Amino acid sequence: MKIYFTAQYEHPSGTAIKLQTDWTDEKNAFLFLNDFEKTGRFNSITVHDDLGQQWNIKEFKKLMNKTAGAAKDITIHFDAAFSKSDLKAGLGWVINYIKDGTEVVEKRNKLITQIHSNNEAEYAALYYAIQHALDIANGHTQILTSYGDALTITNQMSGEWPCYDQELVNWADKIDHLLKKHGMQAEYYHIGRNQNREAHRLSRQAIEETEIKSLNRNDRHE
Repeated sequence: MKIYFTAQYEHPSGTAIKLQTDWTDEKNAFLFLNDFEKTGRFNSITVHDDLGQQWNIKEFKKLMNKTAGAAKDITIHFDAAFSKSDLKAGLGWVINYIKDGTEVVEKRNKLITQIHSNNEAEYAALYYAIQHALDIANGHTQILTSYGDALTITNQMSGEWPCYDQELVNWADKIDHLLKKHGMQAEYYHIGRNQNREAHRLSRQAIEETEIKSLNRNDRHE
């Protein structure tokens, strides 16, 4: 979760001005809030997050205590391998997140059939990756950050390119519906193949019918 603060600052002279901070991450929230409160000069402090939600100090502290053990800062790397001869697709994804102050990496892949193009396979990989990420989030609302090397998919999902293929539109709608159902949002970024090697490897293993499920702590994504 990315957050910023708005507040009214009162100078000892009695003059007051309204302030808005830069964005910061959740882990620094209490550091700043405690300092704001110690000065005794900040009033009407409001915490805003990147989903457009806002809280007063008491509400925010209650939220942080409630979600202390939740998975946060979830990022996704996804990729797909497509076999035109038998309409099979190998899907692979890597999900990184922070839980209880520890970085966790989960890797999964999946073999599916009746896929008609490489782009459709990439959409399927993104769909199942987001589905897995939502399970990890377990109701803790946040923005899921997704990375893929398929420019068509990342640009269509981010709204930069239109989509005219009905099969792809159907997958995009499924992804949007899934996110909306859980009250979540996602951001989509294009990366090079060399930055997506692990997801690519998982997709190749899937199409070779090698299933991978792993969970590692303190394992950093390549």
